[in-house]
Amino acid sequence: MRRAVPGLVVGLALAAQLSCGGDSDAPCPADECTVAGSTIVKWRFNHYPEWMFESDACSDLGVVTVHMEIVNKDDPGLFDVRDRGCGEAQTTFVDVAPGMYSVSLTPLDVDGNSLVKAPITGEVLAGSPGANTELVLDVPYTAWSRAYTGQLLFRIAFNGMACPADVVNQVLELTIGGQPVDAMTDKGQKLDGMDRASCRPLTEEFAQFVQGLPFGPAKIKVQGTAQNNMVLYEQEFDTFIGAGIANPTFTYDIVPPPDAGVDAMDDAAMVDAP
Repeated sequence: MRRAVPGLVVGLALAAQLSCGGDSDAPCPADECTVAGSTIVKWRFNHYPEWMFESDACSDLGVVTVHMEIVNKDDPGLFDVRDRGCGEAQTTFVDVAPGMYSVSLTPLDVDGNSLVKAPITGEVLAGSPGANTELVLDVPYTAWSRAYTGQLLFRIAFNGMACPADVVNQVLELTIGGQPVDAMTDKGQKLDGMDRASCRPLTEEFAQFVQGLPFGPAKIKVQGTAQNNMVLYEQEFDTFIGAGIANPTFTYDIVPPPDAGVDAMDDAAMVDAP
């Protein structure tokens, strides 16, 4: 904390561990042999497991340094400030005075400029001997001040199958904010919900991809159609377009509705009926 010298506090904590361990007979500093508690603050960017997106990397967003501030809520005179390399993914405050702390985090670019509209905030209880505490701060996609673009990589399955015999074509419609996206896949298929292209096997060596898309959440509707353009499979998926090109590959598996088999049997009965 700023009322103490952080390096000195850490040094004392390490000295306590050394003097109290092994075969040393040296007394503990100030007759205190407990190991100081740690208050750990971690960060991650664009964490959306509900969209199968774990996070963006520092390099995707141009984050070089993370600026961190903690302030004791009952005594603002107790505070600390840290700058850490983004790739470290966390910082540790040792032997913080007891109490609840307000935490603020600001991702910075190579020139030290903020990359978010406002610092990301949270609260954490100070760690105590034998009871470390931890706070994870998520930076949401809405917090960034820059307009990033990203690449969507995906594969398509039909009830777990790679292009069933009756599926000849695939039709794709990608919308962001409810608006269709004017873009094409790596093989030139439009994402307007009307352009038909040959079904691409789930086992294809390389995934389908679309580059230069606006970063953030999106929806993709996938259809599998027969030779006569009848829609045999159709499903819409919520998805997320991460910043940059090093994004995960999603598998959009279209599962027929529970009554699909019944409807098919009814249709067959109508055809066979006299």
